[in-house]
Amino acid sequence: MDSALLRFLSKQKRLKEDNKSGSDFDTLVAPSISNDNPSDAQQKDTNNSNDAINEVIDRQRSSLEFQQVQQPQDSQQQQQYQQQQQQSPQSAAPRQSVLTAESSYIPSPDDSLDLWLGQFNQNRVANLLLSLGEDLSENLAYQAGDSVQNHVLTRTARRRVREFLKERDTMWVEGLNDEDSNVQMSTPINVPSSSTTIIKHPDYGFSDVIDVLTQNGLTAKDIATILIHTPSIALMMPRKPVNASDTEFGGESIEETTTRALSELLCGTLNLRRYDARKVLRNCPGLLTKRGSRSGQQVVSAMAKMGVSTSSIARDKTALPTLLSRSPAYLFRLIAFLSSDAIRMPIQKIGPLLRRSECLELLDEVAPIQRLQASNDPTNDAAIAGTAETRILPAFVGRSLEQRRQHLDDTYSKMSTTAWTLRNEIGTKDLGKVIAAYPSVLLLNATEQILPVASYLMDGLGIWEDDLARVLHLYPTLLGMPISDMEKVVDFILEQGVERENLPSIFRSFPSLLTLDIEKDMLPVIDFLRSIGIKNVGRFISRLPPILGYSVDRELKPKWEVVDSTYTYTTFELSKFPAFFSYPLERVIKARFEYLQKVKNLPISLIAPDLVLRYGDQDFAVKVAGDSDDGVAFSQFLKDRQPHPSANRNKRQNRSNNMNNKERASQE
Repeated sequence: MDSALLRFLSKQKRLKEDNKSGSDFDTLVAPSISNDNPSDAQQKDTNNSNDAINEVIDRQRSSLEFQQVQQPQDSQQQQQYQQQQQQSPQSAAPRQSVLTAESSYIPSPDDSLDLWLGQFNQNRVANLLLSLGEDLSENLAYQAGDSVQNHVLTRTARRRVREFLKERDTMWVEGLNDEDSNVQMSTPINVPSSSTTIIKHPDYGFSDVIDVLTQNGLTAKDIATILIHTPSIALMMPRKPVNASDTEFGGESIEETTTRALSELLCGTLNLRRYDARKVLRNCPGLLTKRGSRSGQQVVSAMAKMGVSTSSIARDKTALPTLLSRSPAYLFRLIAFLSSDAIRMPIQKIGPLLRRSECLELLDEVAPIQRLQASNDPTNDAAIAGTAETRILPAFVGRSLEQRRQHLDDTYSKMSTTAWTLRNEIGTKDLGKVIAAYPSVLLLNATEQILPVASYLMDGLGIWEDDLARVLHLYPTLLGMPISDMEKVVDFILEQGVERENLPSIFRSFPSLLTLDIEKDMLPVIDFLRSIGIKNVGRFISRLPPILGYSVDRELKPKWEVVDSTYTYTTFELSKFPAFFSYPLERVIKARFEYLQKVKNLPISLIAPDLVLRYGDQDFAVKVAGDSDDGVAFSQFLKDRQPHPSANRNKRQNRSNNMNNKERASQE
């Protein structure tokens, strides 16, 4: 680490000696006092700083001493060891634990900084987690140790280099001459005074943080999962000093953030069980930080003010970690946009919209969650810094924050343009309902997607301009469909014998047909109709267009079996009455056929299917069944025939409880 700083400083000095005039030197290495081109100087200085940081990390990783560790130190040896463990888990000897809960490393104020950092070694962290005596896999424990070690090394190197660069700039700004600079640079750098001042180790250690987490009910598996995603928790202060005031202390301890996130928010406000609360923390470990715990409270408070109850928020446990990870500032900006004059959506409808899964794409665009993965995108932090330490990259690359802000501003500008196009060009009156049905419509490009689709619906399919707004209001997902896919659907329907002049009426009434998949949805239906003897498939489709979206196994075949067992000329009856397939099977078809056969003892085969199904319940009982009680008997027959709703609820509840018990047993 220290030799890297010395080489970096020598490089800067050589640049100064090579530029006697001073102007080039100021431009290259003294951006703080240069007036020529500060942007170029800042860019070159940033590149040099990043090089120094990477070099310091490599030096510190190789030079930092971790004592009393008997695990394979070489990564290749450790990988081979883990492979042997996986190949023969029963015969392999258990990993020797060198650090137990009783003998954990507790630093003293007199220890050196490197010795204090030694407790964050991968093996020591893993052994401490394994020593808790709980069901924790070694693989997960060593992943947590690797995450903590990388974070601590990088954070320490960054702070040292930052302080060194600060002192360097201070010397240059004060105008020290070469002789004074040589005197300053010749001082011993192996133990810089600034480093020991800035990175002075505290009187607590990593084991104290683990104690606080375990005292709050977190298991070793919970802690390991949290540290993998949020390793900065390992460096937090365990408890607030007893006699320290809020102004003196400044930050927050892990005990305070855990109490706020676990006890107050998850188990208190949301009333989650301890098991479910721990599961949320494993999927949203940022809640244990100061910013994360407060952001989670603000998000829940905002949702409650928009009419969403805390019980409904807690009920959706799958989406809860994602919701609590959102930035409150980004959510408030989206809420303000949806309630503005551009959209005019009522506040009470925004909250339920944000909780729906259909809104995830919109939320990920305007209120993104930081992903812990590398990317080839040049605007991504990992690609800019050129390192695999993706967990700590945002602290290095400051310009990415500005890029994200610019991206959000551009997104909202495009969303405003899209909203204006839908309201003024398409003629959508209630834009809030369109967005509620298809939130991703705001992300569509008005010029390249929305207007071309509208033009195709009017010119290609013959939908009148006056009906266009109603069609898109009925099924707004059409706006996101590629025109080529819709053309394929139209060509397939025409190939089945449907007349082209029938297309406007078909798609005006059933626009969802344009979104169907030909291979998965339409072809099975066509094959089924032909298998039951329907000759003119095109005419059949023209009379019942939505049949192309029906499921053959769940809807068409069961209904066909009922009518085929009742009538002699089944194909003939269905050709006259294609709408037979559109009626509910249990509630209407079977119920009426059973009532006529078993209660009224009428020859059902002599009554046409359209006569049985076309009427409502009361008219059916009077006109078809011949009842004189205005349908009272038939209504009672329907109640007796159907199971009680409470029985269905009990079955669903029992099924849900069984699934939860199985999931809990698999994770605990």
